[in-house]
Amino acid sequence: MKWFAPKEQARDLSALDVETLALAGTLLVVGVLLAKLVDRVVCQFSLTPQRLFSHSTRPLRLVYYLIAVYFLGAAMSSVFLTPHIRVSEPLLYGGVAAQLLIYTFLLLDRCRVICAALIVLLFGVASASDPSFILEYPLLLGLAWIILYAKDKPTVPTLRLIRLLMGVSLVTLAFTEKLNNPAMALALLERHDFNFMASLGFNYSDPLFVYSAGVVELLLGLVLLTGWVTRLAVATLFSFMLATNAYFLAVGEYQMALVEFIGHLPIFACGILLLFYHPTVALGRAGVNPRGGRATMSAAPGRLR
Repeated sequence: MKWFAPKEQARDLSALDVETLALAGTLLVVGVLLAKLVDRVVCQFSLTPQRLFSHSTRPLRLVYYLIAVYFLGAAMSSVFLTPHIRVSEPLLYGGVAAQLLIYTFLLLDRCRVICAALIVLLFGVASASDPSFILEYPLLLGLAWIILYAKDKPTVPTLRLIRLLMGVSLVTLAFTEKLNNPAMALALLERHDFNFMASLGFNYSDPLFVYSAGVVELLLGLVLLTGWVTRLAVATLFSFMLATNAYFLAVGEYQMALVEFIGHLPIFACGILLLFYHPTVALGRAGVNPRGGRATMSAAPGRLR
C-alpha cells in the first residue's frame, strides 16, 4: 500500500466507524476459529499431495532465481529495496549497485556470503530510513539466511524461521498500512477504483474494503505464526496476490501490476519453500499384527500444514 499511496497521508480517525470495526473484528475471530477447526480436522487425514514433499533441489533453485529477479527489478527501477524507502542519492546509487551484485552472484551461484552480507547491509540502511521497515520486511533477512545456509535443502529450523518472519511481516503490514492507518488506503482508493467488491454489485464501502483486506492479511499472519495449516495459508496468500495482479492488469494499471509482482517476489520465494519443504506431523494409527506380534504404528504421509 505504501508503494502506491500518497507519500504524506495523516491518520484519519474519522474513518474508524463502529459498524465497520465490529464487522472486521467478527471476521477476524471467525477466521481464526475456522483455521483452528480446519487444523484439527485435517489431523485425521493425509491431505497433502505427495509431490509437495520435495526431496529435490529444484524448488530451492527456483527460490534463488526469484530472489535474483527481485533484486534485479529493484535495481532496474532505481529503488532501494522497496519503492517507499527514501535515501540520499549516494546511498541510492550504492544500493542499486549492491542489488545488481546480488543478482549477478545469485545467477552464477557464487559468493553467497557476500550476497547475504549485502542484503543485511541494505536492510539496515532501509531500517534507518524507516524504522517500521524492520517489522514490515523481515523476510529480507530470511532471504539472507536462505542464501547463506540453504545449500541443497532448507533445514527445519530455517523453515520455521521463514514461517515466523512471514507471519510477523503480514501482521505488521496489516496494521501499518490498513487497520491502524486506513486513510492511506482510502486515499489510494480515491485515486484508483480498486474496490472490486463494489464493482461486483455488493454494498461494500471503501472503509469496509480496507478493513477486510487488513483483517485477511492479519489472519494469514496469525495462522503462519501459530503454524496451523501452513501450506493452506501460503496457498491462500498466493491466490490473493495473484488475484490483485490480475485485477491491476484487467483495469490497465500495468506499471502497478509490475511493481506489485516484483515487490512480492520475496514472499513468493519464501512461500515456495514452505509449500515444498515445510515439515508435516506424521500421523500414526495403532495396528495389530495379524500373526500375533506386537502392535505397530503405520504413519500417514502427512497433513496439510
